[in-house]
Amino acid sequence: MRLPFVLCLLGLALAARAEFVPDPAQRAVDLPPQKPVPVRVNFFLLDINAINGAEETFNAALYFDVTWNDPRLRFDAEAFGADRAIYTGEAAVEQLERMWSPEITASNATGDAEVVERVLTIRSDGTVEFEVRMVGQFSSPMELSRFPFDSQKLSIQLESFVWNSDEVQLEASRDLASYREDLVLRDWRILDVTTSIDEQRYVTGDTYSRFTSTILVQRESWFYIWSILFPLGLVTFFAFLCFFWDQETLSERVAQVLTCLLTVTAQSLAVSDDLPKISYFTRIDYAFLLTYFVLLIVAVESIYAKMLNERNHALADRIDYRAAWTVSLAYLAGMLLVFFVP
Repeated sequence: MRLPFVLCLLGLALAARAEFVPDPAQRAVDLPPQKPVPVRVNFFLLDINAINGAEETFNAALYFDVTWNDPRLRFDAEAFGADRAIYTGEAAVEQLERMWSPEITASNATGDAEVVERVLTIRSDGTVEFEVRMVGQFSSPMELSRFPFDSQKLSIQLESFVWNSDEVQLEASRDLASYREDLVLRDWRILDVTTSIDEQRYVTGDTYSRFTSTILVQRESWFYIWSILFPLGLVTFFAFLCFFWDQETLSERVAQVLTCLLTVTAQSLAVSDDLPKISYFTRIDYAFLLTYFVLLIVAVESIYAKMLNERNHALADRIDYRAAWTVSLAYLAGMLLVFFVP
């Protein structure tokens, strides 16, 4: 009874020591046909649905196709009856699983980007073209210091998920326009779309070839002028009216300043919801900071004028008059400096 048991253990030990032997039939489809494989990328921007400054993301619909050559996929066009084989939808996915492909994905997509359509074409000379129409959300760092008069560079990055730059080398194609000429964005204007190829090195030490499409957009600022800056100036104007009130109405002056302060604070909180939690000030932040400072000056001057009025009423009137012009002109100059000086 012990002999079969010993033989079984010996068999398991020999099996554990046996080396893994790859299936030669799979090598023709799971490795690149050469090193590196040149892969041409066509890119076309279909639409941008939303740009979210608070999350530093944007939603976009795009089309891209990648083209490479694999001599192992050549076939007799005359015997096949056509010079190409075309696969769509799930058939394209199944065929890709049976052959080598560069595995190009959008590396800066947040979450799962939805592939709406896919078409795979294999030509008789071994040229492969894989076309993809994709909808998804993409992350892109934003520089918001000039908000709301800012421009942003939104990027969509394509690179291989599997093969590094020694195995796949991307090339930008100029066969297609970069975006629809009639593309219109809410609150934004597209200035240009450019493409570039670079090398991305990761902490693992691997370097991957990366295709980047950069979309230069400029914010339409009139909405923010009318909804934020104009009310901000109007509230400050009502605070300036305190300079023309009698010094005896100190409580009314302070109440007016407090009302303006609460209004400005509410505006500031509403605007902050549209901005990321950044460590630097935007132009809007400087505008609110300047307004807070002016409201403080109005409150302090009102208290000083009330104290001075008890000793010299004429002097208190002159200080109110001069403060009204000085502070208002300084506020206007400060706002112009904030928004129009680079």
